[in-house]
Amino acid sequence: MTTRCSNNRREKKEHPKNKYDVGLRLGAWALNKAYGKKDVVPSGPLYKSQVIEGGKIRVKFEHAQHGLMLAKKEGYEPPVPTPDAPMPWLSIQAKDGSWHWAEGKIDGSNLMVSSKDVSAPVAVRYAYTQHPAGCNLYNKDGLAASPFSTCGY
Repeated sequence: MTTRCSNNRREKKEHPKNKYDVGLRLGAWALNKAYGKKDVVPSGPLYKSQVIEGGKIRVKFEHAQHGLMLAKKEGYEPPVPTPDAPMPWLSIQAKDGSWHWAEGKIDGSNLMVSSKDVSAPVAVRYAYTQHPAGCNLYNKDGLAASPFSTCGY
């Protein structure tokens, strides 16, 4: 009797089913970076820096020059703005090192992050997990934000 090894890749679902959107993002990157098309936004929002403003943290991004939005994406359709939706997978770190779920408010091309449980924040994380389902932060060009941590790890 022979025994077959299981293919763990199928269980992990590491490859996106929707290759169309992946192709659009890679195409935009190539047009901007390799072909010099500066009018093409090459990426979704990428973490750039943070500024602590009292009990809130202002997160600044690259590739958000037209602004940020919360949106819902289904299938091959473009993201549909959902401005009143909560942001999942957003957390803020207190001075004591503990992490707390947080709220995010869009302020143009920045994200203001806070939590009622944290009065002196030091860092922010977004979608900082292996399989963050339901992420909804996009730039207004329709490209999704990448997961990030402002504390560098």
